[in-house]
Amino acid sequence: MNSRQRFLAACRREETDRPPAWMMRQAGRYLPEYREVRSGSTFLGMVHDSDRAAEVTMQPIRRYGQDAAVIFCDILVPPAAMGMDVEFIEGQGPVLGPPIRNREAVDRLQDFDANDATGFLGDSIRKVRAELGDERAIIGFCGAPFTVASYMVEGQSSRNFENTKQMMLGDPETFDRLLTRVTDNSVGYLKMQADAGADVLQIFDSWGGALSAEVYRERLFPHVQRLVAEAKGFGVPAILYVNGCSHLLEVMADTGADVLGIDWRVNPAEAIARVGDRVALQGNLDPCTLFAPPDVVRREAAKNLDAFTDQRGYIFNLGSGILPKTPLESVAALWETVLGSPLPEAATA
Repeated sequence: MNSRQRFLAACRREETDRPPAWMMRQAGRYLPEYREVRSGSTFLGMVHDSDRAAEVTMQPIRRYGQDAAVIFCDILVPPAAMGMDVEFIEGQGPVLGPPIRNREAVDRLQDFDANDATGFLGDSIRKVRAELGDERAIIGFCGAPFTVASYMVEGQSSRNFENTKQMMLGDPETFDRLLTRVTDNSVGYLKMQADAGADVLQIFDSWGGALSAEVYRERLFPHVQRLVAEAKGFGVPAILYVNGCSHLLEVMADTGADVLGIDWRVNPAEAIARVGDRVALQGNLDPCTLFAPPDVVRREAAKNLDAFTDQRGYIFNLGSGILPKTPLESVAALWETVLGSPLPEAATA
């Protein structure tokens, strides 16, 4: 098996010679070569520059040899294409304006043609494919409806989602309309990525764990289920990742996703017992493990792999994105353990 075949087989819950592996945010600030390319450019400037985006997508593959390249982009590209001002402020994170707080604001949002408004992402995918060939998989992605909508309503990251939950509970028709608008536009956005050459599409529900299973099923499930079905309809597997998902596993599996991405709070044996005969699983090493010495990282990575030995269809990943200041020697130790082969000394430089 080559890496691409291995990754797609795992998504289909078929036997593989070893678990395929990639890492959320693997193209990012922990790499010195990323920081060099980022110098002199804004984050969104890099996203819109297909040459730079393709370059940073490839950097971790060249250094470590993961089985899949996740395209460099951000889940807030669609809100910008829908007419919101989106800015990434150093030390603060994304800021969106003006926040969407009523039906009039929802109705003012623009529907967009993904090839016209976000064609730079398709260009990035094609450039990555030109370098990868058919050897490795390419992962495209979008944000889940609740996560994207919460950014649009709050105007920034949030701990408690007061404004979002206020709309969800106090004006449910407007909230449902916002989720529908986000889903409508995400469908075309994912299709554009699949058409450009993405082998797998991941839906990131970074904040979905803030809701109970009952509320998730009642309010979010129809939109997520539709997005998953549309993604699979483009002929590629769909991965659903929800941060803080230990109480949501059955709901997630019911969406029809091929793979569930789980965070480090979920016990692998419990996940396998609850949904492992229905879906493939992806995860779930705590990203903070990588701040430990390399020997500890090797031990914990091996434990993580062993925990999923009985799962048919398993993809190694962290339980969330790699953190910016993660030491390179620990990242190298992780990939040597997971991929089963030594890395050159340059991998830690």
